[in-house]
Amino acid sequence: MKAKLYVWTVVALAVVAVGYAVAVYGVTDLQVALFLGGLALLTEWVAVDLPIVGSVSLTFALIYAAVLLGGPVDGAIVAVIGSISIKDILGGKPFLRMAFNTGQYALFTVAAGLVQVALGISPLEATPALTDSGVHWIVGSLAIAATLATLNMVLVGVVISLSTGVSLSAVWRESSRSYAVSLLVLALLGLVLAQLIHVAGLVGTFLIVIPFAVARQTFQVYAQQTEAYRDTVRSLVTVLEAKDPYTRGHSERVAWYARRIAEGLGWGDQEVQKIEWAALLHDIGKVAIPTATLVKPGELTAAEYQEVQEHPALAVEILANIDLLSDVIPFVGAHHERPDSYGYPSGMGAEDIPLGARILSVADCFDAMTSNRSYRRARTYGDAVRELKAVAGTQLDPRCVDVLLERVDDGAVSRLLEGSALDDV
Repeated sequence: MKAKLYVWTVVALAVVAVGYAVAVYGVTDLQVALFLGGLALLTEWVAVDLPIVGSVSLTFALIYAAVLLGGPVDGAIVAVIGSISIKDILGGKPFLRMAFNTGQYALFTVAAGLVQVALGISPLEATPALTDSGVHWIVGSLAIAATLATLNMVLVGVVISLSTGVSLSAVWRESSRSYAVSLLVLALLGLVLAQLIHVAGLVGTFLIVIPFAVARQTFQVYAQQTEAYRDTVRSLVTVLEAKDPYTRGHSERVAWYARRIAEGLGWGDQEVQKIEWAALLHDIGKVAIPTATLVKPGELTAAEYQEVQEHPALAVEILANIDLLSDVIPFVGAHHERPDSYGYPSGMGAEDIPLGARILSVADCFDAMTSNRSYRRARTYGDAVRELKAVAGTQLDPRCVDVLLERVDDGAVSRLLEGSALDDV
């Protein structure tokens, strides 16, 4: 209910904002606005879904260019046209979601146009060529881009938070870095496009069509490769789940913890994604271990324990035949190695163990202690923390332990065990 009320509020504010802008400022160059609107409609049709960032198209760049060229109303025209996704219409996307998309596009565009007016930045199409491109114009243009990006993130973040129940800070924390990088690139494209149209006219804009097309193709290839990666991981995890039902919850929780550690260590988005997939697959070698051993309610015999110790090496053999997963093999194969060299399967020393494997080891041990096993009850959060600190430096990497304890509290562990915090894994 709150989400619907928010959506309709955004739509109503957008209608008021556009109406005000039309009445006060009017259209600067309808031909340019419609041209950019047509390009925006096309770019929404060929938008691609990217991991981490979400759906990416060039519409943001075109809206930004329209505001720089013509001001708030010209920008609003492009925003409204660009928000119409033929793909969403044909796909039966709910009307309310499409209405929100149009409303938030129009609202943040008019707001950016009003910032442009307040800063005294004249639309390029209303000024002689190359007479308004000094420091003041550049700083003003950056402020316009910042307004577009910030309001876009706020408006979308709030609706996601209201719809999912996830805190707004968590939504922003998970998406802001990747999203900001994408918008920075698109803003630069918009700036180039605006200057090109201003100097060379609409004919000159065709010079930018080829780079736009190449950029789209690059996004598409990357998305296809990543989706193939995801499908492979899902298939392997499904096989393991069929073998050992306990593994599903465990692997996803380990992936959640591993992501937090990697982020705390300053890893980039692509590396964080790799550690997540490595965590999901870290026990894949157990598919070759007898089920009776995996689900045995009591302590394992020496022979059974030796069988279990073989699962990292078995995982390496399984993953070695999948080129897409080659980057995660060192992490998976060494996740039971220890800094004191008493780990398995190779007895590596601290400096030889990949950092990704050390991250997995901490995440794996922490979840093993805080969740129920077939042979014992879970430890309390406090007991698990004390145990982690006790073995830091011998069994576990101390830096990874510190980062985990900084970023994961008792409440997060409880939500994970309930399954309510796993949506981002």
